[in-house]
Amino acid sequence: MIVILGPTASGKTDGGIKLAKQVGGAVVSADARQIYAGMNIGTATPKEAWSNKPHDVLTPDYVDSVAHYGLNIREPNDQMTLAQWQPAAFNMIDNIMADGKVPLLVGGTMLYIDSVVDNYDIPTVVPNEQLRSKLEEKKTEVLYARLIEQDASAKDFIEPANKRRIIRALEVIEATGRPFSEQRKRRTPRYDVEMIGVFPGWDSLRERVAWRARQMIDDGLVEETRQLQEHYGKDLSLLKTMNYSQAAAVLAGEMTEQKAMEEMIKVNMRYARRQMSWWKRRKEVRWLSSPESFF
Repeated sequence: MIVILGPTASGKTDGGIKLAKQVGGAVVSADARQIYAGMNIGTATPKEAWSNKPHDVLTPDYVDSVAHYGLNIREPNDQMTLAQWQPAAFNMIDNIMADGKVPLLVGGTMLYIDSVVDNYDIPTVVPNEQLRSKLEEKKTEVLYARLIEQDASAKDFIEPANKRRIIRALEVIEATGRPFSEQRKRRTPRYDVEMIGVFPGWDSLRERVAWRARQMIDDGLVEETRQLQEHYGKDLSLLKTMNYSQAAAVLAGEMTEQKAMEEMIKVNMRYARRQMSWWKRRKEVRWLSSPESFF
């Protein structure tokens, strides 16, 4: 299996498509939000794969004639946990191999990639909707402080602003009585893996992030957010993630589109720094400056 990782807007998608064509492969998306049908613009899903209806995990979307798995497999109000995504990813990867193709795991969600590469043993705790509703009412900083009090090591892999992930960690701790960080055990890897990282440098990355933010606004991010609000409600947790939260602020009259775009650039660059910090520990990653460097 080939893994293509890197910070947001670095060129991973283009690299995956080009490499898949070269090696006779298919792509498995490792993006925690491109899972959800209808969340097209704000997640930077390739336009050919835009959809408002979810499908089976073994049904691919095609981007530039390359099969892409793992896109559009859930409704936005039917959240997929890491414990649910990992076996689905194994299923997709094994299916690609059974077809005689090379699987390429492509994306920027750090835990998604690690869970497959390191074959994590993940606790299968079912969602507790009553607990989630109770926690949703509290401020993110309050929940994060509670999490770190119960599990100090969680700060190494859960960011302070990721309310959805914080709530999931607290949910698992509540159900198991054990620190969340102790429940992700590495096992013998399932696959031989080559890891490629794409990072064009910070100046170039900021230009790419700025271009993407402008493109999202032009493509109708605010309207997409309005439609999601109408269909799933304004309290949908995924609408509080980057790009969508800024678009929601425009709809609420709290920001202009220009201000929203500036905020999008800021939060995406902050996320990119977190991603790069995460992957520094992986010495096996071969870093390239662009998809063109693959060949």
